[in-house]
Amino acid sequence: MPDTEDKPTQSFDPRPPGQRRRAGERSDSTRQRRSRSGKKTEPTSRRDSVFGRISGRSELERAKVKRYEPYTFDSNNTQLRWVVIALVFWSIVALWLAWEDRVTASVLSDLREQGYTTTPPTVLSPTRMAEFAERQGLVCTGDEGVFLANPECNRLFAVQQLYQTTKDRGTYITVLLVAVLFACMFAFGSFTHRASRNLLTLKSKGQRFSPEKSVFWFFIPVFNLVKPWQIYREIFKGSDPTVSTHDELAWKTEGKVPAIVHVWVGIFLGVFIFNWLTIRTVWYPVRTTIDDVVIAHQRLIIADLLLAVLGVAAILVAIELNRRQEARHDLVGDITVTPPGPVDPLEEALKEGIRRKELENRRSRPR
Repeated sequence: MPDTEDKPTQSFDPRPPGQRRRAGERSDSTRQRRSRSGKKTEPTSRRDSVFGRISGRSELERAKVKRYEPYTFDSNNTQLRWVVIALVFWSIVALWLAWEDRVTASVLSDLREQGYTTTPPTVLSPTRMAEFAERQGLVCTGDEGVFLANPECNRLFAVQQLYQTTKDRGTYITVLLVAVLFACMFAFGSFTHRASRNLLTLKSKGQRFSPEKSVFWFFIPVFNLVKPWQIYREIFKGSDPTVSTHDELAWKTEGKVPAIVHVWVGIFLGVFIFNWLTIRTVWYPVRTTIDDVVIAHQRLIIADLLLAVLGVAAILVAIELNRRQEARHDLVGDITVTPPGPVDPLEEALKEGIRRKELENRRSRPR
């Protein structure tokens, strides 16, 4: 009778535990998901999601992984389309918000002409309505705190409902504008990263801002008032097709920056100084009367229009930059470049220490 105790069964895996395959796992170490019916489905990746492609986030992640590998010119035409779509939508929503602020200011002006001195509450509650009636010089509550059913008091509820509906519409549009802002940030950031990365392939060496820093500085408060202007000046100069391609450093002195870049940055500074937040906290923080609120909403209209103009200016900047890079690429042709490697902080510290030590030794030597 054969001895079967020493023979492994068919389901036994003789490899060490750390090298054994698990159930539902492929040999390339990528797991598959199973649906309830038992069928295998391909693994999904957030990087390849629809939003990741539209916003440019997947593009930034792929560029980050390959940032030290040799590469050639990467056209920005597709990303430019997404930038234009996002910024057009941004400008439309900003104009919509400006119209809604105009409607709110008009409603308040009508209430002021009817004799109201303060704005109605945006949330309907007995306490706030009683306070609103008291500010208007009306007595609308009885001894037990019940509202009186007279025409003047009933009118207060209609006024409150009208004002709340108007304010709610403005709030919804503001939330939509913030959502569109994030889409614009990702799309414009991806466009900027690729445009900065293309400078080496256009025979423009010695750029001050790396592609990663070109995006990074947009999100640093205070610094983002100056750095984006410096970054786009550098990218436009390095992309100027009129500069000679034989001298790879000539763009620093011969490259030109179009006026639309300066206009775009000027509008950006205006938006930073005069926006929804600064109007409410800096310019018009005290709004006790209905006149104060009307003036604040009139100023909000100007701030909303600035946002729309900023979107249009950003579109013109992106289109002009892409046109320049495509024109210079036609002159240079397809070349492969290798980006500079990462700087090792420890190595740089050692070099700096050695340099200082040698300097101290020279100073200590007798003359």
